[in-house]
Amino acid sequence: MNLGQTQQRIRWITLAILVGSAILLTVLDSTGALSGVMGFVRDPLTYISSWTSARTDSVADIVAGPRNLETALQEIDRLRTENDTLRKENEQLLEDAGEAQILRQMFDRAAETPEYRRITADVIGQDTNPAIQSILINKGYDDGVRVGMPIEAARGLVGQVYRVTNNAAQVALLTETASAIPVRLGSTRATGMLRGAGRGALPTIDWIDLQYDVQVGELVTTSGLGGKFPENLVIGRVVNVERNEAELFQQATVQPAVDFNAIEIVFVVTEFNTDNTEIFSEGP
Repeated sequence: MNLGQTQQRIRWITLAILVGSAILLTVLDSTGALSGVMGFVRDPLTYISSWTSARTDSVADIVAGPRNLETALQEIDRLRTENDTLRKENEQLLEDAGEAQILRQMFDRAAETPEYRRITADVIGQDTNPAIQSILINKGYDDGVRVGMPIEAARGLVGQVYRVTNNAAQVALLTETASAIPVRLGSTRATGMLRGAGRGALPTIDWIDLQYDVQVGELVTTSGLGGKFPENLVIGRVVNVERNEAELFQQATVQPAVDFNAIEIVFVVTEFNTDNTEIFSEGP
């Protein structure tokens, strides 16, 4: 091989390399990878370091994933516990507000009739005896409670003390069949006898004279007649009237003002003014 052929071959190889390089640069530029290549050419160590750092960060994220999940689960447990605590506190506040409302109503009721002497008592149970509708309270003989004393709630009359122990008492509700309370109607001023109708039924007022035009919605209160109950204790409102001109008297059904299943605090009326009529029961 002579020298001329060798030089010609070198020129062709050089030309091919230049053309190939130009094509490669064109392709890299069109794909956007030319800047990375130029960065590598200018500063290969920086480019390699950046590539390695990116890969290291990805691996670190994968390793830290479970740790972050565990932290998130712990935070969820903490928030759940805090939420339960706040809910219990809110329920307690609502209960306290309800009790405060009851006490406020009872205070207002006591202020309306300062001539009555009362003691407060908590309802501690509902009597399960089917023979009598009653509740149990936590005040008894040692507190001055006696059989026959009226029991009043914030909204009206509850009933009458039926049995007493040293520190508790049983109260027969006004809906009890043996209950008989002299009452007066608010608008017509008619009087009658309120009698309980038993469990699940509304009490009725008997012996209302036909001369009175009793209306649904009339307020019913104690009349004070007979001396067993003070007058003007709220009982409820008339919800139905049965009137028959062929009869001597009419009858009214009453919806009690007190929800006997929801009573929490009551008054025991230990002393009230009443007219003494015992002399008229004596013989001549």
